[in-house]
Amino acid sequence: MILFLGRVLANLFRLLTAPFYFAAKVAARPRARWVHVRMRPRVVEIARPVPAFVEWIPQLADSLPTSLTLIRELVDEIVEDERVQGVVFDVPPLAAGWATCRSLRELILRLRAADKKVVVYLSRGGGNRELYVASAADRIVASPVSQLAPLGLGASVTYFRPLLEKAGLEVEVHRRAEYKTAAEPATRDSMSAEQREQTEALLATLDRELRAALAARPGADAAKVDAFFDAALVSATDAVARGLIDGVGYEDELPTWLSDDRSVTPVVRAPRYYAYRKMRLFSRVLPQKYVAVVPIHGTIAAGQPGTRGGRTLSGTIAALRAARRNPFVAGVVLHVDSPGGSALASDLIHREVERLKELKPVVACFGDVAASGGYYVAACADAVVAQPVTITGSIGVVSARVVTAPLLEKLGVNVESIRLAPHADMLSRPGRLDEAEGAILDREIDAFYRAFLGVVARGRGRPADEIEGLARGRVWSGADAKERGLVDRLGGLDAAVDEVRARLEGKLSAKAREALHPRVIRVMRLELPPAEPRPVEAAAKALLGRVHPRAADLIELASAGERALCYALDVPDIR
Repeated sequence: MILFLGRVLANLFRLLTAPFYFAAKVAARPRARWVHVRMRPRVVEIARPVPAFVEWIPQLADSLPTSLTLIRELVDEIVEDERVQGVVFDVPPLAAGWATCRSLRELILRLRAADKKVVVYLSRGGGNRELYVASAADRIVASPVSQLAPLGLGASVTYFRPLLEKAGLEVEVHRRAEYKTAAEPATRDSMSAEQREQTEALLATLDRELRAALAARPGADAAKVDAFFDAALVSATDAVARGLIDGVGYEDELPTWLSDDRSVTPVVRAPRYYAYRKMRLFSRVLPQKYVAVVPIHGTIAAGQPGTRGGRTLSGTIAALRAARRNPFVAGVVLHVDSPGGSALASDLIHREVERLKELKPVVACFGDVAASGGYYVAACADAVVAQPVTITGSIGVVSARVVTAPLLEKLGVNVESIRLAPHADMLSRPGRLDEAEGAILDREIDAFYRAFLGVVARGRGRPADEIEGLARGRVWSGADAKERGLVDRLGGLDAAVDEVRARLEGKLSAKAREALHPRVIRVMRLELPPAEPRPVEAAAKALLGRVHPRAADLIELASAGERALCYALDVPDIR
């Protein structure tokens, strides 16, 4: 009631100042018919809110990501605005996954479908990702002295078992099943046949996407794409001659590339245009139903966020419970961009999603990665949406522990234990497990694997034995997962919101918005810092972190005695 009265009083005040509002709006109206969007290197679907003052500090503002959610809102405004003729995107080298790049590319294609011209400016050249995005535009322009790198796709894997042996460390792994290669770099010297098979399948999907995008350029075909890859590195001027891009120019010359006659075309910066389009005299008084977007990003951990940018377990659960209780949340999109993590935390989130689904439609939208625990949390959703190049699946379980006995022996440290039960120290012992203890872990891992299969089988409405054939820790691309029934629809956040609307059967107005649930932000500051790891484990984790950051995440879970739902450590290194 207080909020309602406050909005009424605010609108009454605005009514009194209406002449000033209209004068300000007329003065702010952009005269240019082209909108200039300057992308930041890091692109994410949903950016975490930051204090307003950060935008005014250049060093901090430059490190912030570009939010596709905000770009999508901007595109919505441009599509509806008949005055706007086109958009120019200034695209730097992108720090974004392939699914995020595809979502950005789809927004460019949507502008073109609305008869808006699109120019992409590669101010610092670009490689596979930048060319993949830019190929959707009408015209590509690059800086004259920049370099283009159409290298084609490949994947690299770092195996570091010999390094661990030299340090006196060993990683003991129990897994289900053969494709669950999460700890393979720490336990092998070379790639297993299973890892090679699933990596090649992922590369094949990405390669098809990249080749199709480049071949769609005017005058290009499959043979020309092969020629691009053969050239590998080309200067911007050479790229024009090869038909890879359309022209070269410095930033001050960019306005001459926006029209066919090469005349200077005025542009308006995207923030100014967006602010003008969002100007409203009156604010909404009565609350409106909306689709809430609840993000699950980063490594799923039971305590603090397992990955920078991730959320706490309690924060995620609080957001889901708040969405369930809020009468104005009509439906929920669960945006998952996570490689997995703690089995316990994944199961607790899955439980909250199940309870939410009892009252409201829930659609899962997969980002760059939604594998293992990332798939587990969303398995019960009403529908699953993913991009063709999303990394998903990895339905399996792995448990790993660091054997530090050789290191301690080198350091002259002797550990003696007194046990009142046969296996009292099996989770804390620095040495290897014996055969009986290994069997105990195998039994427990197998039980959780069967539970994981059951969760997916119930969520997908299929027998567990069918899911078993698609599981076994195997990683799939979104396109392959769609063919096998692990994903229902290909697309991004827009497609997921459309799925929620369809399931509401007209109960939500066409103009109803989607929004991040505000409760997600408020609960984050209530968490206690995690306890410090034991000294030897901290040293092992630090060593592994130098070699492979995600290996460190896995070992951190192992040090807490956690079963982990984690996809292969090397899969994201696809370039």
